[in-house]
Amino acid sequence: MKLRALTLAAALALPFAASAAEPVKFEVYLGGELKHSISLAGPHSKFKFSPAGLADTTLEFRLIAPEPLILEMTESTANNTAPENVGRISLIKPGSSVTVSDIKGTHFKHPYVLVRAE
Repeated sequence: MKLRALTLAAALALPFAASAAEPVKFEVYLGGELKHSISLAGPHSKFKFSPAGLADTTLEFRLIAPEPLILEMTESTANNTAPENVGRISLIKPGSSVTVSDIKGTHFKHPYVLVRAE
């Protein structure tokens, strides 16, 4: 009985491998053209890229919550007096989309459309 209790205590003391979070997927469109497909997994994961054809613009996405999908989007432009625009986007269900232009007073330079993958 003592051996069983010690074995159980030792097993509980071992660190458990953290299971990877299921990635959330969404796509970024501009002018009806797919600019990038993005997958984010884990709390506060980030992805940064420059859309093709927009050399002076960089987009960064940070995962706030996986369900409903809430993202923080940052648009940085080199040729703008206000070089950074930040907004939060919510994509409630798979297949939903949102046009990013004016989010809570933030005016993005380009009218991006985010679509949550199904």
